[in-house]
Amino acid sequence: MYEHVTKILYSVETVALFMHINPDADCVGSSLAMYKYLTNLGKKVDVFLEPTEEIRDNIYILPNIDVINSTSPSSHYDLGITLDCASPTRLGKKMLKILNTHCEITISFDHHKSYSKFTDILILDANSASTTQILYKFFKENDIDAIDLDVATCLYAGLITDSGNFSYNSTTVETFEVASELISYGVDHSLLARVLYLETSYNAFSLSLRVLSNAMFYYDKRLGVIMFTSEDFKQTETKLVDTDGIVNILVNIKEVILALSIVEISNNEFKVGLRSKGDFDSSLIAEHFGGGGHKNASGCKLYGPKDEVLNKLVSVSKHYLDKYDKH
Repeated sequence: MYEHVTKILYSVETVALFMHINPDADCVGSSLAMYKYLTNLGKKVDVFLEPTEEIRDNIYILPNIDVINSTSPSSHYDLGITLDCASPTRLGKKMLKILNTHCEITISFDHHKSYSKFTDILILDANSASTTQILYKFFKENDIDAIDLDVATCLYAGLITDSGNFSYNSTTVETFEVASELISYGVDHSLLARVLYLETSYNAFSLSLRVLSNAMFYYDKRLGVIMFTSEDFKQTETKLVDTDGIVNILVNIKEVILALSIVEISNNEFKVGLRSKGDFDSSLIAEHFGGGGHKNASGCKLYGPKDEVLNKLVSVSKHYLDKYDKH
C-alpha cells in the first residue's frame, strides 16, 4: 500500500518534519513518533514548529519533545514531511518557506477530509481517527522492528486525543486494534489518558469557570457558545493553549448538538472551534468560513467586531441545525 513512500524513505538520509500551528497531541505525537522511527532507521531528522507557536503543557509528557526546533534548519533536506496538517497556511509562513525551499521531496500524512494538497505525495485517510493511526499502519508495513516504546507512546497519544478518548464517530474497530497493539509495547495508557485528556492546570480551570459561567445557548439549547476575550486571559493568567478542551464540556450537555468556542486572538481576529455529537457535521460550518476538520471536531478563523462574528456564527449554525432536523 505504501511501497512508493517506503522506497523514498530508504533512499534519503536527511529528513525535516513539520508540525501545524497551534499543535495538538495528534500533531505533536505524529511528529515525535516519526522522528524516533526515522532515527531508529538511521536517518538524520529535524522537527520544526513555527517560532510563534506554543505547545500545551500536558503534551510535554511525550518522549523526545525537546527535539522540536523553530530556528535552525539545514540548507537542504532530502525529504520534508508534514504531519496532521490540512493546508499550507496551517504550517505558518516560516515553516512553509522551509518546506518549499529546503526540501527536495515533500510528503504529507493526514486524516482531514478538508485537506488541500500542497506536497508532492499525499498519504490521506479521512476515515482514520488520527494521523497517528495512519502512521502506525505505515510503520508496520515499512519496518515494524523500528517501532519502540517511544514511538508507540507518541502514536497512542494522538490516537486517544483525536478520537475523543475513543468516543467520536471516527473511532472504528481498527482504531481499537491499533490501540491494543500499541499498548502491547508497554505504553502507559492510563497515565496518558489522565494527563492528556483529563488533567488541567489551576489557571486553565479558572479560565473554564469564567467562560462557562457566561455560556450562551440558542435554539432550544441545541447550540451552545462560549467566548474567550483578552480580558479573560489577563484575569486568569492564561494563554490560547489553555482553551483546549473547554468546549467539550459544552457539547456534553444533553440538549446541545453543536458547541462553539470563539477565542479572541487579536483585535478583530477570532479562532473558532466547533464540536458536535452524533451525525451532525460541524465541518460544514467550518468550511463555510474557510476552515475545515472532521465531522465532530473542526475549526476556522473569522475577522471583524466580536458581536458581528458571533451573529454570523449563530446564523450559519441555525441554517445547518435546521437542515439537520429536517433530515
